[in-house]
Amino acid sequence: MLGFLILLWICIFLLFLFIQIPRPKNFPPGPRPLPLFGNLLELNINNPLKDFERLANRYGKVYSLYLGSKPWVVLNGFEVLKEALVTKAMDFAGRPQELMVNHITKGSGVILSDYGSSWKEHRRFALMTLRNFGLGKQSMEERILGEVSHVIAKLEKRVGNNVIIFVTYLYLKGTVHTMSILT
Repeated sequence: MLGFLILLWICIFLLFLFIQIPRPKNFPPGPRPLPLFGNLLELNINNPLKDFERLANRYGKVYSLYLGSKPWVVLNGFEVLKEALVTKAMDFAGRPQELMVNHITKGSGVILSDYGSSWKEHRRFALMTLRNFGLGKQSMEERILGEVSHVIAKLEKRVGNNVIIFVTYLYLKGTVHTMSILT
């Protein structure tokens, strides 16, 4: 029985070594990924930046990695980043689409949607609605500054009392109060 288990593990290990994950068309070069793990085992958890530099020296300023089963493209260097984010900004304007996010939002919304005509339409509607409620106007700024002053006063009141301060709660409360003033 033990011999069978050892043989099974050896077969699984060899299967992992010899199965190649196909790279997408026109994908940058990069290290060969393992099934399920991708290139995660090649990255040091304590300092992955050193590994990124090492891979950039080996594969160039644009290379690919698999983090798990997901392909990623790594840009390393100012010139390459400028070309991607400024010169070819429209080509790189999208967001990674996750299955769960797409299921929940049904591909609509502003924050988590991929760049496209639907995203532009939702963004235009959101900005128009926020402007109607006073976003970008002097009155809105005064309301927000009033809430900020209130949050600062609460923080100053609690400082030095050896009390745990839940800052996120104060910010959330201030945001909700500001939004309730608008409606």
